[in-house]
Amino acid sequence: MNRRVNIITIILLLFLTLLFSSCNKNMEESDSIVLDEVSAATDYTQVVSSAVEIKQAALRDRVLASGTIQGLEEVNIKARTSGVIKSIDFNLGSKLKKDQVLLVLDDTIPLLNVSQLTTQYENSLKELNVNKQLYERGAISLVELTQTQSRVDGLKAQLEQVNTNLKNTKIITPIAGSVAEKTNLVVGDLIQAGQQIVRVVDLEHLRITIPVGQNQLFLIKEGAPAIITIKTPTEVIKAEGRVSGISASSDSRTGSWSVLVDFTNPNPSIIKAGISADVIVFNEDAPIYTLVPNSAMVYRNGETSIYMVEGNSAKQVNVKVVDQYGDQSAIESLDDGINLVGKKVLVSALSRILDGTTVVTKEN
Repeated sequence: MNRRVNIITIILLLFLTLLFSSCNKNMEESDSIVLDEVSAATDYTQVVSSAVEIKQAALRDRVLASGTIQGLEEVNIKARTSGVIKSIDFNLGSKLKKDQVLLVLDDTIPLLNVSQLTTQYENSLKELNVNKQLYERGAISLVELTQTQSRVDGLKAQLEQVNTNLKNTKIITPIAGSVAEKTNLVVGDLIQAGQQIVRVVDLEHLRITIPVGQNQLFLIKEGAPAIITIKTPTEVIKAEGRVSGISASSDSRTGSWSVLVDFTNPNPSIIKAGISADVIVFNEDAPIYTLVPNSAMVYRNGETSIYMVEGNSAKQVNVKVVDQYGDQSAIESLDDGINLVGKKVLVSALSRILDGTTVVTKEN
């Protein structure tokens, strides 16, 4: 009986020994896998970096600016003569044709003046003709003839003036456009010569004035194409324009130059004078360069370089910076045998990268 118990005990001990040994092996294998994963995750022999394509394009090919839209033609219309308002034929926002009558003044007195001076002028002409005949016969002196001629000239000038006053009783617009401002007037009001009546703006043809600095000024010339962008709450409206003028001198207060950009209104029902807009003026003569982002530039040990992607490695290429504008650098390779265009250049984690470093790239 004791022998049987001993045998069972030995079997149980052997089973527990085998079970414990198996558990230890599995734990060692698990620990080994975890260690391998940690080792892979902390492998500093390869660097993750962003890469972009090296392109060939113009660097200083545009100037960005903004300004306020105005009508290409705007006119402040004022009364040219005094008088009482007889009729008003326009409202704020009205679309007007060129030479359209806006306001009419009472013309009773101007008409009377014209009638009286016309009669006087015609009589003076008859007197002048008689005196010329008398002078030829020697009946009057040259002084008397000259005085008669002077009276005719004076009456002629007065007649022209009263005719102008009569014409000015009808206030017209010299341009086609829309009413931007209107003085608060009613029929029966007395207005004086020089009083502001209305401001008319041509909304079909627009102009935007943009201020530019000295570096930008050298990139702009008259006739250069431009894109005007107007942002509304519901849409973005674009229009094509041209540079029509550049100021000959800088503004003494701001130090900037004024550039005029003219364009046709793509949507007169929405785009009004006074709206802000963004402008891009293109420099068609901009030279072509090999371009990389400024973030790709590395300055070490007195050398300027970039790291180009070759397979899974970073290749250091020494370069010369030709120009910089905005966030782009124009470069030339100091190694004539290397063509950079179309290759990938690293733009991040550059402090950890050396020539030959293994890299894992992600596209920007």
